[in-house]
Amino acid sequence: MNDYLKDKITEDSVVACYMTDRWKRLRADAFLDLAQHMAVVGADTLQFGDTQLAPYGCVWVLARQHLRFERPVLHKERIKMLTWHKGLDGLYFIRDYQLLDADGKPAVNSTSSWVIMNIAERRIARGDFLSEIVSTDPQSSDDAIAERAAKVAAPRGAELELIGSHVVRYSDVDYNQHANNVRYTVWAMDALPEELVYEKFLKELTINFNKEARPGETVELWHALAPDGSHIVEGRTANHQVFIERLLFE
Repeated sequence: MNDYLKDKITEDSVVACYMTDRWKRLRADAFLDLAQHMAVVGADTLQFGDTQLAPYGCVWVLARQHLRFERPVLHKERIKMLTWHKGLDGLYFIRDYQLLDADGKPAVNSTSSWVIMNIAERRIARGDFLSEIVSTDPQSSDDAIAERAAKVAAPRGAELELIGSHVVRYSDVDYNQHANNVRYTVWAMDALPEELVYEKFLKELTINFNKEARPGETVELWHALAPDGSHIVEGRTANHQVFIERLLFE
């Protein structure tokens, strides 16, 4: 095996039609779906997945993620998804991902920050028991993206505009009994202007998850344009921020 791959979890696949946009390019949410799947596989492989957390009444919850398309990935391309655990950084367990093309070159890079949630309390779990079941040592020290996924904030002084809303329905909810994290990016892209999402290429996104959205709740979607040209989309329920996302198009 290639030395770069030996400390990583890998899966080969092909970009299917349902993963692409109108220009046959891999959508960001489709990559995030792949990354989510790889995170589950990666944690299970290292024996600290949800099965191992269940006796403690806990589950993994994604807190932040940053992804960067190095180039468009097209329908029918053969791809290899990589993920690896990068250990503990403060409160967050770090996991990186790469999507390699048929030549073994990175076409998408991503990093994510995770916490462990107590299901009954719906709060971040803390305590010495965490180090007993989750390794704080990195599986690999390689970086897909060296910087941690950043905190996203609306531009100072900006007045956000309401651009839509979404009621959390059956297709949004995962086995943690809340809206799956990938759905927020779907809602954001659906709410942004068609001439933007159809005609521009989404180069980069960073998303922060701050509060879960439960079935039946209405999430309002607010928008502001940042000075660097990126688009900020914030999801709110009852004046509480559910998520905030920075999307950069080119």
